[in-house]
Amino acid sequence: MSNTSIIGQIFDFLGELFNSLAKGTLFFGSPWDFIRYAIDIALVTFLFYSVLMFIRQTRAWQLIKGIVFVLVFVAFCGLIGLDMVGFLFNRLLYIVAILFVVLFQPELRRALETVGLRTSSAANPFRHSEAKMTREELSSFIKEISSACKEMSRTYTGALILIERKTRLDELLSQENVVSFDSEVTSSVLQSIFYKGSPMHDGGLLIRDGRIIAARCHVPLSVTMHSLERAGTRHRAAVGASEMGDTVAVVVSEERGKTSIAVNGRLFEMRSTKELEANLSYLLGLKEYGTENKTFFGKILDKLRGNSDSNQDTLLSQEDVENASKAKTSSANPEPVVAATQVEVAGEAAVPISIRTKVADETSNSKRVSTTTRILFLVLSIFMSLALWTYIQVITDPVVTRNITVPISKYTDDDLPDNVDPTYPIDSVELEIVGRASTINSLTSDDIVASINYSQIKSGDVGIFDLPVEITSKDRNVYFRVERNKTPTIPVTVYSVNN
Repeated sequence: MSNTSIIGQIFDFLGELFNSLAKGTLFFGSPWDFIRYAIDIALVTFLFYSVLMFIRQTRAWQLIKGIVFVLVFVAFCGLIGLDMVGFLFNRLLYIVAILFVVLFQPELRRALETVGLRTSSAANPFRHSEAKMTREELSSFIKEISSACKEMSRTYTGALILIERKTRLDELLSQENVVSFDSEVTSSVLQSIFYKGSPMHDGGLLIRDGRIIAARCHVPLSVTMHSLERAGTRHRAAVGASEMGDTVAVVVSEERGKTSIAVNGRLFEMRSTKELEANLSYLLGLKEYGTENKTFFGKILDKLRGNSDSNQDTLLSQEDVENASKAKTSSANPEPVVAATQVEVAGEAAVPISIRTKVADETSNSKRVSTTTRILFLVLSIFMSLALWTYIQVITDPVVTRNITVPISKYTDDDLPDNVDPTYPIDSVELEIVGRASTINSLTSDDIVASINYSQIKSGDVGIFDLPVEITSKDRNVYFRVERNKTPTIPVTVYSVNN
């Protein structure tokens, strides 16, 4: 118990935990304390699991794997008694914690923004959107953007259009070179802004409530690890903008003349103008799909009617649509390609959309995660939660030892057989007790009962007997363990009362 290093204290703590469980004692508290610990660990496990799922496609994932390797290595070194490694880790632990926050600042910011966005959405469940445009205005708005993107794709003109939804991107407006606007969205205005000879060609165009409010906005590049090797800076900026809350980014490639949509950290390439228009209609709430845009009461009515949403938990990317189309053309008896859903655009034939459910609309981190990976993340989350719980217990309420002198309790007539009277040479015992610091440091000799077990003495017995000293807690809610009793037995002289 004299080891003062963090690693040593952790191993002492775990050893005491397993020792108490093996003996069937409630060393760490009452049954309610165990329930409380279990709930605490379960909640933190869920938190760790969510964080791992969130950052698995970011650059931070590589750093996380490196940190886990270092922690496992340090724990192994502490287990085999490498004191120097434990000493260095103990001194550098707080510096590592600060570096962790600094290195993961973009990921932490994105996570907090996501939590804030979902919290605000959950706080207002009776409506889906706070858009100020009517359906006719929104339809015209989408057509103008689609028409402009079609023309810019034809002329290989690069463009980046940022459409705000609930999350405001006010930080982009405070940049030094940003150009403030207050203009309606039309195809001609968009083309003139992104014309190759225009000084506002570089950067993004910001749209709020259906009006252009800024141009030449410099957007931070994406921090995710999607397959963007062939994508240029403009596409990375589009994905980066989509990671800033719930912004929808439309990007036109200057090299390939292709139009794509970025939403929640994923990039979807559009095959045609109609598909672009269909996806924007879906993302901006113009066209409903299933229960995605229904009111709170509408969703409840659907559940009461027995409508199933089980087919709404998958994500159909552009690659999935193209692969299905290839399979269709190569088959002798082709079957129709079932798209995620279809949206009618301008009264024409229904157009399949690539972004089909709230999984694409809200998060991209659950995409194609295998069962093995989920199990691995869950096991790792449980391990991390237990490790954190152990560390916190060691820091806040470690296992300590204490020497204490306890008086021997006087016997009563009920403790003795008939016609005997004992005497003993000492009136106190010295104990070394082990327990949590909060319990041990507040204990007094009055909280511990030291009594002699007289069960060996029978009626009529006389002489000297070595009787054991039993140590118990006066309060059943106070838990400790006797590490050593310097006087485990006492020579007791027993007299006959008749003599």
